[in-house]
Amino acid sequence: MHDTISLLILAAGLGSRFGGNKQILKISSLQLPILAFSLQDAVKNNITHAVIVTRFGLADFFEKNIFPYFPSIHFDLVFQDQAMPKLPTNRIKPWGTGHAVLCAREYIRGNFIVVNADDFYGPHAIATAIRFLENNQSNQFCCVGYPLSHTLSPNGPVSRGIIQMDSQNFVTSIVEMVKIQQFSDGSITGHSPHMEKKKNNLNEDSPILLQPQQPVSLNLFGLSANVFPILEQKLQNFLQHNSSSSTAEFYLPIATTAPDVLNKTVIMKMLPTRDRWFGMTYPDDRLLIENQLNRWIAQGIYQI
Repeated sequence: MHDTISLLILAAGLGSRFGGNKQILKISSLQLPILAFSLQDAVKNNITHAVIVTRFGLADFFEKNIFPYFPSIHFDLVFQDQAMPKLPTNRIKPWGTGHAVLCAREYIRGNFIVVNADDFYGPHAIATAIRFLENNQSNQFCCVGYPLSHTLSPNGPVSRGIIQMDSQNFVTSIVEMVKIQQFSDGSITGHSPHMEKKKNNLNEDSPILLQPQQPVSLNLFGLSANVFPILEQKLQNFLQHNSSSSTAEFYLPIATTAPDVLNKTVIMKMLPTRDRWFGMTYPDDRLLIENQLNRWIAQGIYQI
């Protein structure tokens, strides 16, 4: 039993590209949302506490459709749309994953794993992060890295956090890349969002060639309560420039791998995984992940 490691599930997103609340979409023969599979993997690793950061309007779903299936877990619900700072009147999008994690501050005292509600990470990936937290100090964080080629969608371009590391797999930064897609010849390209903002009518930004085995972050982190003061300070800095924005987001990967954080406060280890990630960026992604989950259910890997 783990009374020092919690599971933090981020489930407040709007699912704009998907077209709905994909974090509560019931899929597979078990008719459960993806987050239920992360919860199963957590239970297998003796996790007994989970915090779900969501929107107030989704509370009833979790209380009726998730909590009863996991009697060994104590759940806390946190509502990002009611947390400070309040959203400006011209904005419905939450403040982002960094803010979502900060919303759970009063419910987490020790180490915790962060996952997105609408991403399937796999049992090895989650167990790897838990083992790291068991064996390292509170100023040592981790992120699980997936090969880029294992995280693409056949249904359209995606955004990913490209993990940059030193020779010992310690993270030096996580760089956001957008419009990542693979072509028929196997090549993969992406674009820098910063370049996109600077482009003009005369000079389009050029695509950047990416390597298939390049590790990327899908927001599976192992952190400790030491991260909360860091996020609080970073959020204050973010709001100084974006408090009235309708779209700007405070991203967890960028905040936790900022140069001043990694150089002065913590270290972060990249942990590779043999698992394959599955997510639902587009509606047509649903069939792919549903078929895979049903195969695992038939094999007895997942069950309720």
